Amino acid sequence: MSEFDEVKTLAILLTNLGKKKRSENLLKIAEYCVRLKERYNSWIELAKIIKISDDRAHISAEMLREFGTIVALPDDIKEMIRENLITSVDAAYRISRLENENDQKILAQATVDKNLSASDVRAIVEYKTKNPNVNMDQAIKRVLESKGKVVTHHIVIMELTGKTAETLRKEAEKLKQPIDKFAFEILQKVWNKDWLLSLGMRDSDIILKLSDEGFKALQQEAKKFHVELKDLAEKFIQKELRENG
Repeated sequence: MSEFDEVKTLAILLTNLGKKKRSENLLKIAEYCVRLKERYNSWIELAKIIKISDDRAHISAEMLREFGTIVALPDDIKEMIRENLITSVDAAYRISRLENENDQKILAQATVDKNLSASDVRAIVEYKTKNPNVNMDQAIKRVLESKGKVVTHHIVIMELTGKTAETLRKEAEKLKQPIDKFAFEILQKVWNKDWLLSLGMRDSDIILKLSDEGFKALQQEAKKFHVELKDLAEKFIQKELRENG
């Protein structure tokens, strides 16, 4: 589009977001997301505009923000995305979370050369983040070598109330942090860091990846506080926000 056509851009997003098969290149979709975010001033406001009739699909501000990070990637990586060598938004988003640009490039090239899945990329970024002294080539090698080992992990979804989620978002914005990173830091203060393998957010839901030991420990903690496991994060995040608000 030589001139910005808002209606056409929204139509493209409506037919491509939340789908594995897209009619448009991932980079183009990311660029359109950023253009519309500039028009509506925030990802939250843009998410209100984009409504998909399929009840199974929900386009959240966090999902749009993930697309938006792609535009800020180094040109070399954007070229890989433009050429459809990297087509997973999750993989591209995880690469963008690396602080070092050279690390981003190494992982992006490995993603193409080794045909890494989005879960591979996610695991490598998590490992590198927890082990900053390990170089990126070593991080990739160690994670891929560990794939053959049988390790039990648990995915747990914990719910925040709308009020707590909004307060968390505002505090994260003040600190200029992604909301999921801010939530992760809060929970790491009260739970064993080794238990929490990763944390993501979709609207007011916190998606935790826990070690088997961590899952069992949090089950006991929920029992101790007489709450359901899904409500455990709410208790501690609300407490932290109240004490530091």
